[in-house]
Amino acid sequence: MEIQRLHECVAEMKAEMMDKETTLESISEENEILKNMEFNKVLSESVAAEIEAAKAVERVAAVKLGIAMEEADRSNQKAARIAEQLEEAQALKSEMEAELRRLKVQCDQWRKAAETAASLLSTGKGKLTERSLSLDNKYNIPLMNNKYEPCCDDIIIDDDDDFQRKKYGNMLKKIGILWKKPHK
Repeated sequence: MEIQRLHECVAEMKAEMMDKETTLESISEENEILKNMEFNKVLSESVAAEIEAAKAVERVAAVKLGIAMEEADRSNQKAARIAEQLEEAQALKSEMEAELRRLKVQCDQWRKAAETAASLLSTGKGKLTERSLSLDNKYNIPLMNNKYEPCCDDIIIDDDDDFQRKKYGNMLKKIGILWKKPHK
């Protein structure tokens, strides 16, 4: 009987042991599931943090891109203004060159006119008559009654000389009128 009772005890113990093993297995499985859940949670938090960091970098890049675009626009506008100013300066330069050419031509014309006037005023002997009188009539005084008298010793006053003087005076008046006219 005792053996039987021991067999029953052993069977009972085996049954308890089996129960405890199934309980242990279920607890182990639950533990594994919880560990996996915790790992997934940590993993998802890690992924979420990386996603947030990526979004923050994207926002910073977008702000930098906006600033770069504004600077590029300002740079383009400045380049356009400078190009416009350059065109204006080149146009002004060409106008000034044209004005300089015109003035050079005018200067040559005045030089030729002065040479012509000097040749008309020269005496027959090839030397110039000294005359520093104004072309305005109100300043002209008789030639022999002034401080230029010693220079005019060789001028003989007669009808022919009066004619020459009138001729030269008229020529000087014409040159004076030309001098005062604005040239285009």
